[in-house]
Amino acid sequence: CSCRPAAMLLLELGLFPSAPVHPTLAVDLDLLDFTSTLFRVEQPNIHGWTSALQIFL
Repeated sequence: CSCRPAAMLLLELGLFPSAPVHPTLAVDLDLLDFTSTLFRVEQPNIHGWTSALQIFL
């Protein structure tokens, strides 16, 4: 639909647009949430990764 901005439509679909006008890339909001969790609990070993995965799932 051309009556609404593309960025708003992407957000409604669970995607984060790369730009507010004419986005050419979008990232899944769940992936952004997982990345945020990973950076909060990340450690320099496999335990940080598995902890983030357990929290996310």
